[in-house]
Amino acid sequence: MGGGDLAREFFKENLIDEFQLAIAPIILGKGISLYIGDDITLRYILIKVEKLGQLAMLHYIKNN
Repeated sequence: MGGGDLAREFFKENLIDEFQLAIAPIILGKGISLYIGDDITLRYILIKVEKLGQLAMLHYIKNN
């Protein structure tokens, strides 16, 4: 758990081996970007999608 600013620093330093994103069907505005730079889909693989109520949980692992 954490905010975009903290996660972005870990992404920049390549310190994240896996992560989960919760996507809610609510538009909140621009918000804080989770990562900046390279497309994370080049470094991470989506391994699981789960529905939790109205949320979509996406589980990614590092692509070694």
